Amino acid sequence: MDKPTFWGIDGDIIVYRVGFASNEDSLEDALKSTDAALQAIVNECGEEAAIYLTGGTGNFRFGVDPNYKQNRSGADKPKWYKEIRQHMVDKYDAIMQLDQEADDALAIGACLWGHGIATLDKDLDGCPGWHYNWVKGTTYYVSELEADRFFYTQMLTGDATDGIPGLFKMVGKKAMPKTKAPLQEMTTPAEMYDHVYTVYCDGYEGAGMCLDEMHEVVDAWLLRIGRLLWMRRKVNQMWEPPTNG
Repeated sequence: MDKPTFWGIDGDIIVYRVGFASNEDSLEDALKSTDAALQAIVNECGEEAAIYLTGGTGNFRFGVDPNYKQNRSGADKPKWYKEIRQHMVDKYDAIMQLDQEADDALAIGACLWGHGIATLDKDLDGCPGWHYNWVKGTTYYVSELEADRFFYTQMLTGDATDGIPGLFKMVGKKAMPKTKAPLQEMTTPAEMYDHVYTVYCDGYEGAGMCLDEMHEVVDAWLLRIGRLLWMRRKVNQMWEPPTNG
């Protein structure tokens, strides 16, 4: 499969990586470093690219769970955080996302229009398409099946970086390799979801919770976890549990 000619760039990561590396530099030098970082990515991927930034207002995930990313609240930002972001908008027409994250815009571009994804964020391995990691210098393709397996594995493990609970957080049972392994043999989202659902129900029972409420509780858990983890593949998409139909 041919590599795409148009790439989406994860501007959020540039802001933080260049920003923290430039904390002791002047603003002028910080912006020069930003330019150099972006140019290096464009040189590798091609001249056609768009930069996406997570906006300052709105993110549908906070409506799903107000505690989303609360473990990051109060975390330090680079000295030139605002200035680098504004520079990306002014010089490169970076596209600020509202009510979703830059990751969602990258995933939508890949799934709807075949754009490549330039990022260091492993979470975007849950999106099919071409990916470029500029630190490792690697370009690789993620199939839809591989992306689905990654996503449903994440539903078992959660994502501590973003404060998204997984099996251990909910029932105190770790998502062991033997628990995750069956997903690698499954070929449809419906059977992957059924496996995840069964694992959560087993953990629920093992934790001694009220069995009369099990399915209602597990349904709610997985809907919340799935919507927090899912990278949108369509505009305004909200993840729903798959069915066999």
